[in-house]
Amino acid sequence: MTEATPPVGLQSMTGYGAAEGDAGAFVWRWELRSVNGKGLDLKFRMPTGLEALEQGLRRKLRDLHRGSVSINLRMDRETSEEPLRVDEDALAAVAAALNKVRQYVDCDKPRPDAILAMRGVLSAPQSDLELSDHHKERLIETFDQALAAHLAARRQEGGRIVEVLKERCAKLQNLTTSISEQTLDARDQLAERIRSQIAELLAEHVTEERVAQEAALLAIKADVSEELDRLGVHAQAFIDLLGTDGAAGRRLEFLTQELMREASTLTAKLHTAELKSQALDLKELVDSLREQVLNIA
Repeated sequence: MTEATPPVGLQSMTGYGAAEGDAGAFVWRWELRSVNGKGLDLKFRMPTGLEALEQGLRRKLRDLHRGSVSINLRMDRETSEEPLRVDEDALAAVAAALNKVRQYVDCDKPRPDAILAMRGVLSAPQSDLELSDHHKERLIETFDQALAAHLAARRQEGGRIVEVLKERCAKLQNLTTSISEQTLDARDQLAERIRSQIAELLAEHVTEERVAQEAALLAIKADVSEELDRLGVHAQAFIDLLGTDGAAGRRLEFLTQELMREASTLTAKLHTAELKSQALDLKELVDSLREQVLNIA
């Protein structure tokens, strides 16, 4: 029996896969479609009588991790040379009942099409799915083929998203490094600003203790080293996750939340217009990461 190829690399939550099969008098087609979802939501549409297969198929679908997945099976019998048949026993019973009615009621004989329309007189071949073990094995084989195609589509789309994320995360790292270097260059400006404010306080005959407190407060508010360090750590963790297999979407979403938190704090603490502008660019990059990550399983 053909097994679905295990997932390699990160997956998108959107994908499509299909496979067809036949055995004996039956022909069928599997179709698997998926879109974004918070968890793994599986929706089966299969002919009545095949419910026993669903539990095993659900186990095979766990490698999808996340997404709203529709699993459709269309199954038909091949065309029969004698699609309709007359049940002679039912026809005899109907004829006997009609003759008895006409003994008591003066009426015309019924038309043949009216007799054939009576329940049980005319029937199509048995429509219930009576599948052998061979049929079920072939059904599962073709399901595995459809699932493999579906996974391949998700991995292909996931690979494209990962490349976009890597490119944007590299830009984020470069911008973080640039801001870090510029904050070192801006320390002289900050020192001059603090000296100016201290001079103003001294002119107002403020105590040296108060001056020291104000100077310390200004220095603490202007220090962005922790935010920059955390941005670097989160960005590296983000890149490391992009190289893993399996499910990483939720962890990537968490990291984008942490990146946005640090970028927002950084923007508020930077004290020059140029640095604030770059910090806003940083926030835009983080937001673009978040939008793409929402597609990852």
